[in-house]
Amino acid sequence: MNHIYTSSDDFFHDLCLLTEAWCDRRCLHALADVLPAFTSINGSTDGWGELAAALKAAFLSKDALTGHERQMVAQLRRAAEDSVHWR
Repeated sequence: MNHIYTSSDDFFHDLCLLTEAWCDRRCLHALADVLPAFTSINGSTDGWGELAAALKAAFLSKDALTGHERQMVAQLRRAAEDSVHWR
């Protein structure tokens, strides 16, 4: 399932849903990977690059992500990487 984000609002909405689910299930490794980059994103290519790297780390995390969450992480990472290359 490839999702194309048409706005940063859509992107961050999905990222919020994902991090909220991880909070509910105490997926601490994935949260530790993503939250620093998520909360400090500044819109620059560096910020998007850091978020893409954090999402990759979460994808490889020790936490048991659901299949749907793994898909979401992958599409969010691709979108973040695309933002780096299009800026």
